[in-house]
Amino acid sequence: MALSVFHQACPPSPPVPLPCVPGPKLAPFTPNAYADIEFIEFLGRENDVDSLVWKVKINKAGPFALKLFYFWHWNFLRKNQGGDLTRPLASPQLYVDYFDPFNCECRAYGRLKEEKREDLAVRALGYLLLTPQQEIDLARRVMGRSTPPPSANAATLDGDNFWGRHEQHRGLPVRAIVKDLVASKAPDPVQAAGLWVDLQALHSLGIFVKDTHGGNYLNGKLADFSRSWTMYHPALDQIGTRKLRSLMLDELQQLLDYYYDEADDSTVIPQDLEAFCSGYLDQYRNFPKAYNWLKWEKNADAAKTYVEQEVFERGAH
Repeated sequence: MALSVFHQACPPSPPVPLPCVPGPKLAPFTPNAYADIEFIEFLGRENDVDSLVWKVKINKAGPFALKLFYFWHWNFLRKNQGGDLTRPLASPQLYVDYFDPFNCECRAYGRLKEEKREDLAVRALGYLLLTPQQEIDLARRVMGRSTPPPSANAATLDGDNFWGRHEQHRGLPVRAIVKDLVASKAPDPVQAAGLWVDLQALHSLGIFVKDTHGGNYLNGKLADFSRSWTMYHPALDQIGTRKLRSLMLDELQQLLDYYYDEADDSTVIPQDLEAFCSGYLDQYRNFPKAYNWLKWEKNADAAKTYVEQEVFERGAH
């Protein structure tokens, strides 16, 4: 893999569904991917590391939830998210395409739209890009008016800035995903019963959520796919079986812990989920890797060739 100066690809103009690799994608929310945005109220958690979530109006319509994503250095993605790959990816851009939180969410929501199963999560409506003035105004609102405005073209971009830009992100717009605005409350017994059913359905659609802790659910539905892997995904293809099962066990255990944390006398904790978390994971059948993602590709042969010949570093086995 060449380690020369890398600059992350800019979203195409006119906009297209993202990310620009074979597999599911999310379309822009508006024809040009920009909009007039009124930021009303911060909705996220102070310790969120991938994004900010705000209640907004868009082109005077709404309200919606808008999830705005920070930038991450490709090498951080390589080590932190792709560190278990048995074969390295062929370029820095591919680590962005497959492991960047914005792209992870685009891929997961794209799959739900393909399968007409948007009922399995808080619905995403499309992506937007912020104008330079919008990102400056939002950063100042969060950090205070006296804070020097961040710039996509500052003299020094080393990650130590509001949006986490490094030199490889110079000039790139902040990316965001528009979602339905959903109340933040604990699931009722009916919704709680559906958490495990929904997660199994997501697995059967080739979506490995990974983060299923309670903070990623709103009103009984998943609202965060920023660390998810959706087939086709190189991690589901080139991570050893033992490690992949360990990650799957972690995901199921997080959901089980959420059941325990929220349980009351009316909560029924799924016995099969408890069994899978207690040593019977080898009996689980909905592994995301088995999903036939090629059925959605306009040119399945070209997509298959791409992942076989272009995704991984040549000669790395």
